[in-house]
Amino acid sequence: MKITAAVVDHQGADFELRDDVELCPMGPDDLQIHMVATGICHSDEALRVGDATIDYPIVLGHEGSGIVEKVGPEVTQFQPGDHVVLSFYACGQCANCLRGVPTQCLNYAHNNLSGVRPDGSSHFTLDGHHVADMFDQSSFTTTTVVRERNAVKVPRELDLRMLGPLGCGYVTGSGTVLNTLQPHPGDTIAVFGTGAVGLAAMMAGRISGCTKVIAVDIVDSRLALAKELGATDTINSRNTDAVQAFAI
Repeated sequence: MKITAAVVDHQGADFELRDDVELCPMGPDDLQIHMVATGICHSDEALRVGDATIDYPIVLGHEGSGIVEKVGPEVTQFQPGDHVVLSFYACGQCANCLRGVPTQCLNYAHNNLSGVRPDGSSHFTLDGHHVADMFDQSSFTTTTVVRERNAVKVPRELDLRMLGPLGCGYVTGSGTVLNTLQPHPGDTIAVFGTGAVGLAAMMAGRISGCTKVIAVDIVDSRLALAKELGATDTINSRNTDAVQAFAI
């Protein structure tokens, strides 16, 4: 199946829209997804410029949201028409997955950053040649194929154009607070940087019952948004020493 995708041909190259990318056939536990929107994460840029080891050419993107078009015969949790957010792939079989910590999947690097699908096959090809993928997802496409474990169903009334970053930025920030820091009601939390990750961490602090949630940034408009989303205090660290302010 031919799709359109943003391809990075070599390290440091610009994204090039190609309409002759061949999408892999579906496997038994795969979903074919019509992409509606995607977030753009700094990790995408890091791989484009070569800050991490990866094969080229590559189709990047790992904060996708879309609509299920087809499902494989072994898929049990989804059906055509479902709205989904896509994220990384965890094997579900290693010790960490089985104890409920898929973010620490022992096969994470192979399944998400090797440039091939978990079974070793190519996700995409151009003129018969391998094109690497990202996170077994590659959301910078019009259509992609993912494993059932890559997808999370979301209510159809929600705007898919707003949900893509839930697949990476927001789970990173909220997961750090809820699963690692685990604050208790009455605690204080300070978050440096109020982008997607920081705002998610900040909101998770409020959900956890933190009495004081301090947002630190150098952009006043971001601090204003942090206040709207639950920050009790804001500090512009361009003008104020945040560490000294904490001590007051």
